[in-house]
Amino acid sequence: MSAIATNAYIAVQSPVAYTAVATAANTDFDTPTQAVELIPPGDNPQGMRLTRIYAIARADPTSAVNCQLYRTVGAVHVLIDSVLLPDVAASGTVANARTPFSLSEEDPLFLHPGEGLSFAIGVTVADGIVCRASGGSYSPLP
Repeated sequence: MSAIATNAYIAVQSPVAYTAVATAANTDFDTPTQAVELIPPGDNPQGMRLTRIYAIARADPTSAVNCQLYRTVGAVHVLIDSVLLPDVAASGTVANARTPFSLSEEDPLFLHPGEGLSFAIGVTVADGIVCRASGGSYSPLP
């Protein structure tokens, strides 16, 4: 492995996109028991830069839903963001409820090598809430 030159720009090398579906309620925000794995730590050997994460309902959730995002290392989950997905009765003429987490190209979420990401919801939703994350991963130095 070669050294990184001083003031060298390191860019992400590969696009990444992950999806997970949560159906069971998680109400323990310190030690979540119903979080689903969104980005497995094993898929992140060199670090990631995520620029877009959103939650979308697959059907009418019947109430607003607290959507939670956790940084994971081993069995440890740390709550890093939470958004409220509104209750929208989706139909052929009404779009499914969708809410973005607070990150962007200008304010990305960086995952250190070996870190993962998990997703949970605050109420049970039989059809589930989908979480989608996208951005880029870093490749090993030559």
